Amino acid sequence: MVTKSNGKYVRVPAGTPVARMARAASIVLLLNLLSRVLGFVRDASIAARFGAGPATDAYLVAYTIPYFLQTILGMAFVTVMVPVVTAYLVRDDRDQGWAVASAVGNWTFLIMTLLAVAGAGLAPRLVQILAPGFAGPVYALTVKLTRIMFLSLPFMGTGMLISGILNAGYIFTSPALAPAVSNLVIIATVVFAGQTFGITGLAIGTVLSFVAYLAIQLPDLPRLQFRYTWRLLAHHPAVCQIGRHLLPVSLSLAVVQLYLATNRFFASQLVPGSITALDFGNRLVTLPLGIFVASVTTAIFPSLAEQAARQDRREMAHLVDRGLGLVALTILPAAAGLIILREPLVRLVFQRGAFDPRATAMTAVAVLFYSLGLLAQAMHPILTRAFYALQDVAVPVITGLLSVGLNVLFSYLLVPYLGHGGLALANSLAASLYALMLYLALYRRLPELKAVTLLGTMLRTGLAALGMGLLVWLAGRGLAVFAWSQPLAGLLIRLTGLTAAGIVTFWGLARLLRIEEVNFISAMLCRRLQRVF
Repeated sequence: MVTKSNGKYVRVPAGTPVARMARAASIVLLLNLLSRVLGFVRDASIAARFGAGPATDAYLVAYTIPYFLQTILGMAFVTVMVPVVTAYLVRDDRDQGWAVASAVGNWTFLIMTLLAVAGAGLAPRLVQILAPGFAGPVYALTVKLTRIMFLSLPFMGTGMLISGILNAGYIFTSPALAPAVSNLVIIATVVFAGQTFGITGLAIGTVLSFVAYLAIQLPDLPRLQFRYTWRLLAHHPAVCQIGRHLLPVSLSLAVVQLYLATNRFFASQLVPGSITALDFGNRLVTLPLGIFVASVTTAIFPSLAEQAARQDRREMAHLVDRGLGLVALTILPAAAGLIILREPLVRLVFQRGAFDPRATAMTAVAVLFYSLGLLAQAMHPILTRAFYALQDVAVPVITGLLSVGLNVLFSYLLVPYLGHGGLALANSLAASLYALMLYLALYRRLPELKAVTLLGTMLRTGLAALGMGLLVWLAGRGLAVFAWSQPLAGLLIRLTGLTAAGIVTFWGLARLLRIEEVNFISAMLCRRLQRVF
């Protein structure tokens, strides 16, 4: 919806904050699914062209540090910028808002460029630290690829910041489409240039994919009447505030990475294959987080920031309640499915070549214990962004670091009894306590939160997920999906059928138990269908 304010036409999203969040989440969900599918195609294309050998090892090691900096530092810039810019937009001071956003963008590009130059210069030392076993041609290739990969930092960081600017203006399509476009560029590089230019061509294609990630979003900026300025505004109060918040937000965003680093430290002293089992298990378990939770989190953050700027605590609490209810509705059945079908899923996705039944069994153990903390991990982004919307960065970082300490303690206590499974369980316990600490702290800030209602929703959702899991387990036994001799093609068909039956069963049980979020989603789908027909 467009309205006139102070002689200017400005974009004002229609509907209540919760309705806007739901519409945006549905758009982001579909595009996240597209990106995930293209991500699998990308990985399959790389595997088909380059296989699993020294060249791909060099590529993956070369991407480690740039990827970490992009995901942590780039996301931190976005997270601290959105509430500040949103406050200007709510006050209809768009010129100041865009000036601050431009300054943060300039700082992002400058810092990322300096890190890229430093990374390229330190590449030999970084490779020695990351892959001390590399020597000779493999080491030289990794250094070369690392220098190429660091060129992606300014483009990815700036692209993520533009995503935040567009999200603050309630534009979600191009930011959610950008990762899919990035994957398409890498796929095209592998198909058309992989044979000619080899793994070096893939590294260059990866850099170009981040250029595309940035470029695909630029045409949407004029829709917000965005005006770019080249100044850094180093002494502007809002820019200084963003600078002060950057480090604590980066630390809180790095909590999960610190969990994984703890896993690798302890697992390196266990039986061979423990690190691989933990990493592959984590990759499988976090898939629902990347699809469903990321959609809700992306959509809810601008609305939370807007209501915080308006000091509408009741609406902000309603958004948090609804967001947590929606992620519970998707994550609890996903966790039940992962627990019940963990071995056949791991066998289907990973067991081939050198990945033997022993590796499958070890990874399935990790999936089991990781899944116990999946709901807590789903709650973290919403709760932390509620604090960021309130411009409180202290609570997430303090509670996050406390959870990291608890994770180390639980790991030390559980490893002697459960091996690598104890590390996954330690992650789940620490993540659950982290979520509890965040929620209790937020409840003190927002007593309007309906904690009892949310608990009832989660209990009913858990009961529906339990019923679904029981049906899937019984049907799975009847279809012999737990038999290790099941061919992969037959296993794929059976698991697809079980997944569809599980979704229908869960939805029916959820309606029977009168879970409010189900009625909310049903009403939203009906309204969309009415518009279409």
